Amino acid sequence: MLRIEERAGPITITAGGTLESADYDRFVPIFERIAAQKAGTVPMLIVLMSDFSGWDLSGLWRDLKFDVKHKDSFGRIAIVGDRKWEEWGTKLFDPLFRAKMKFFTTAERGAAESWVREDGDVS
Repeated sequence: MLRIEERAGPITITAGGTLESADYDRFVPIFERIAAQKAGTVPMLIVLMSDFSGWDLSGLWRDLKFDVKHKDSFGRIAIVGDRKWEEWGTKLFDPLFRAKMKFFTTAERGAAESWVREDGDVS
């Protein structure tokens, strides 16, 4: 399950269960539309629900291809979730992004929202 919320500021993505290729079928056109309309980069708040279990094989492949193709479009990325996803969120995918990424626990969601909205250059 992947839910995308468009508001002023960052895109908020809520991920639960196992992400599949079909989740990216819905997400990619939304992200690309926003990136085309917005000058600069697109900040994102990614919230990993307690039942988030990663990706199926096709979902993982789609995620990797998406990340590489759009690496220059990402602004700050705040990832909120359980500590078990911290290494995935900030270390595994860090080489794919020029954007600043930071992990926050679920209790730190307010801080994550503030951080992702801060104006700053990509690293």
